[in-house]
Amino acid sequence: MRAISKTAHHYSHCFALNVDKLPTKNSDRIALRILYPGLFFGILLAALGLFDLWFVFDSSMRETSADYIWINPLFMDAVFILLGCGIVFKLLASYLCYRKIFFDGKSVTIVDRKLGGKKITYKENLKNYDGVEMRIEFFQFGILNRNRYIIELKNKNIHKIAPLYISTSSKNIRQIWKNYAKALNLPAIISHNGETKTIEVDDLDKSLKLLAKEGKVVSTYNADNPLPEHIVLVRKRDKKVIKMMKILWDGYNFIMMFFLAAFIAVWVFEMFCSALSWWVFALGALVWAWAVALLFRRDKIAVKKAKLVLVHKFPLLNFKNNEIFKDDIEAIEVEENPATGRHFLAIYSKNKSVVFGKKLPLNTLVWVQNFLIDNVIK
Repeated sequence: MRAISKTAHHYSHCFALNVDKLPTKNSDRIALRILYPGLFFGILLAALGLFDLWFVFDSSMRETSADYIWINPLFMDAVFILLGCGIVFKLLASYLCYRKIFFDGKSVTIVDRKLGGKKITYKENLKNYDGVEMRIEFFQFGILNRNRYIIELKNKNIHKIAPLYISTSSKNIRQIWKNYAKALNLPAIISHNGETKTIEVDDLDKSLKLLAKEGKVVSTYNADNPLPEHIVLVRKRDKKVIKMMKILWDGYNFIMMFFLAAFIAVWVFEMFCSALSWWVFALGALVWAWAVALLFRRDKIAVKKAKLVLVHKFPLLNFKNNEIFKDDIEAIEVEENPATGRHFLAIYSKNKSVVFGKKLPLNTLVWVQNFLIDNVIK
């Protein structure tokens, strides 16, 4: 039996409900800037397939190309035509579906239009919403995997969940989330690892240190617990350094290595068999070296007296990536990337975020989280 989704379905990738000027409204549907290029690309694919199919049936073309084509051209033409038609159909179907959101300051009205054309209206008083939730949703954007950052009004009835902000960019997403919660005077809600955390409006701009003084944040770090695998803790006179013990590999790394190996093979073949300029091959070598260096990158985070410093460690070089002052830190959370299923540690202040340990196991990240919270609030 198929599981019923517990999250609302939204259509837009760029949506914002302006709650500063009431009454307000907006449409949650696919944007024209995505629809038109997508339709053009889909029609172009189908046209290329049809155009090539016309020449495949030319006997002279088929005979002269037989020695050079490894894959049956009819198969490739069919793939192009079906893929192009599929893109066009899916985009048109997406545009016909939408949700219109109306807000007058007291109640939210949602007009939901399905593919069949039927419209259903839902209305809910603002006081009946649990709060303003922020979540990350994975989606397929053409051939690319993307994250969609969603801020919405949470309700027990999935049909009454109303989007407030949707974007594929994470820029200032935490501040935008807090601004909506304050504007609507509702708690801010965020879920991590199956647990739901609620932050009251009065606590949204408070630092971890201040929340700890008020007894709302308590350190759970225990120095007697053994150090988890995959990390090393180095204690120096003026700082403590947490660093990854070794490079962690997974299926994504091996896939990347396969493509890099294929790239270098083609690059070497072209270098000896082509008359292209030397700078083209030099540029290809630099791109390949950069991609390989990213595979061997490790992170370390230095805990100093007044700040945390994130450093990217490569085989031969170290680069300071970011820093964040302890007095400004508002949250340290273990989060999940829905595109890969990997967890990572996110450190937030009002205007900045630092990410650490994208490949570390969940239990290791939880230890690091507890260690950092203890060092920040004490």
